[in-house]
Amino acid sequence: MNSLSTSHQNSIRFGFRAGLALALATAGLLLGGCATYSPANNLELFARTAPLPTLVAPGTEMAAAEALAAKGDYDMALHGVGSSMEPVYVSGTAIVVHPCSFRSLRKGMAVVYVNRRGHYVAHMLVEDMPKGWFAIGLNNAEVDDDYVTANNLVGVIKEAYTANNATFREDIAARIALKNAVASSSARVTMN
Repeated sequence: MNSLSTSHQNSIRFGFRAGLALALATAGLLLGGCATYSPANNLELFARTAPLPTLVAPGTEMAAAEALAAKGDYDMALHGVGSSMEPVYVSGTAIVVHPCSFRSLRKGMAVVYVNRRGHYVAHMLVEDMPKGWFAIGLNNAEVDDDYVTANNLVGVIKEAYTANNATFREDIAARIALKNAVASSSARVTMN
């Protein structure tokens, strides 16, 4: 009877330990494992930290970006295609990229880097990792396959230009309208 009781106790202890280990492993995966990012959270962070587009006449987006890039040291203008940065940067948005130090990067910055296939990618930084930064498109739930590193970083987006007939979500349209209203009123303000 005594050995049965000991065997039964060992069985209970093993079952408890196995259950506890399974619970801890599950919690680890849910809380700290494979990270996914919510497009809604991506958008909120981006709207707080990255430049919203300036609205220009249709067909002049690239000319506006090139004119600003020509004024900066080593700035470059790029024409964006794709939907990963919608609803803020719609396909056809022209961006001005300013070179920067890798150490100056911060979460939420809009950057351009060259991926392993040699393509320019304009996405937002979401997490600083030992191998480099995780970047993500606003519409994406998962980070890019490539890290943003000191070797593939082109620079930060300092300005964006979108056609004034582009369609935006209401909340984004309101932010863009406010930005453009502030910009045009500050151009008229004189300080004495």
